[in-house]
Amino acid sequence: MADKPEKKSEAPAAPAEKPAEKPAAGHKGGGIGGLLSKTPVLLGGVMLVEALVLIVGFKVVSGGAPKTAAGADLVEISPAGATTAGGPTTQGSDLPVEVQLVDFKALNKLTGHSFLYDVSIFVTVKPEMQDRITDAIKEHQALIEDRVRTIIAELDPEKLGGGSEPGLETLRRQVKYQLDEILGEGLVDEVLVPRCIPFRTDY
Repeated sequence: MADKPEKKSEAPAAPAEKPAEKPAAGHKGGGIGGLLSKTPVLLGGVMLVEALVLIVGFKVVSGGAPKTAAGADLVEISPAGATTAGGPTTQGSDLPVEVQLVDFKALNKLTGHSFLYDVSIFVTVKPEMQDRITDAIKEHQALIEDRVRTIIAELDPEKLGGGSEPGLETLRRQVKYQLDEILGEGLVDEVLVPRCIPFRTDY
C-alpha cells in the first residue's frame, strides 16, 4: 500500500486585518472622544473673547487713560507780606490773594482808660492786582498807618475788644473806606483783622 501523504495539520490562517473604515462624509469622527478633545480649545476662545470685551468696556467707562491727581498746593509768604499759592496747578487762579496792610500798636483813650491795641490787618485783592496794591501800600505806608491809628483811637473799646462786635465790623468797614480813598475804589476786596488784642496800660 502506498503511503498516503499525510495531511499537514496547519492552523487556519488569521484573517487579514481590515483597513480602518473612514467616517462617512458629514460625520465628525471621534464621537465623544473628539468632542472632549476640542472642549479646551473652545473654552480658551470664549475666555479670550470675554477678556477683550471686559478691557474694551473698562476703557469706555473710565474714559481712556487714568488721570493724574493734583497734589496739595504749597503756600508761600512773599517778602511784602502777601500770601501766594505756589505750584503749577494754581497758575491763572482767580482766588483772592492776601496782602499785609499794617502790623503795629495803636493807643485808645476814648473812655478815659488807656488801651494799647496790638493790631495786624490784611487785605484781599485779585491776583492780577497783587503787585500794584503791594507797591501802593509801600508808597503810602505812613499815611495808611496814620488813618488806621486814628480809627482805633476814635472807636469804642467795646467794638475793638470783641464785646459788642466779635467780627470787628466797624473797624473793617472804616479801614476799607480809607483804603478806597488812598489806593482807589474797588481795588481792595476785603479787610481781614487776624489780630486786635487790647492791653490796658493805666493800672
